[in-house]
Amino acid sequence: MLVTYKNITDIFTDACDKHLAIKSFAEGGISYLDSHSQNIKYPFMFLRPLSSPGLQNNLRTLNFELYSLDVPKLSNESPTELKSRTELFLYDVLSYVRYGPTNQYTLDFTLSSITPVDEGFNDRCFGWLGNISVTSEGVYNFCNYPQL
Repeated sequence: MLVTYKNITDIFTDACDKHLAIKSFAEGGISYLDSHSQNIKYPFMFLRPLSSPGLQNNLRTLNFELYSLDVPKLSNESPTELKSRTELFLYDVLSYVRYGPTNQYTLDFTLSSITPVDEGFNDRCFGWLGNISVTSEGVYNFCNYPQL
């Protein structure tokens, strides 16, 4: 059975919903990161799909950017402290999606790099962007082809 895109996003949703510090999660295009078009509560995790190789040699890979962001609570709150906390949130969520109770699928989550985010997306938010690949088994299967 091919693991669907929704199955993958549901795992991230569950991880963020159960995290005691993360206040909201969303997935979609980069325009959804602007708080002027969304009701974002911080700390915020955001999953953005990227160009991916798809199904090749019985392995399916989907690539994502995972943003872990927060805004200063006070005008003098340190961006360094925010980046420190949001980096840990990123690792917390990835630990949950890799080893947590909702991952009943055969999935491999790989974090290839992280990049700091400073005052991004019109929100004065800080944090990290993680580049993630999700690999699962897959096969082209004509037996499952829907036809009349």
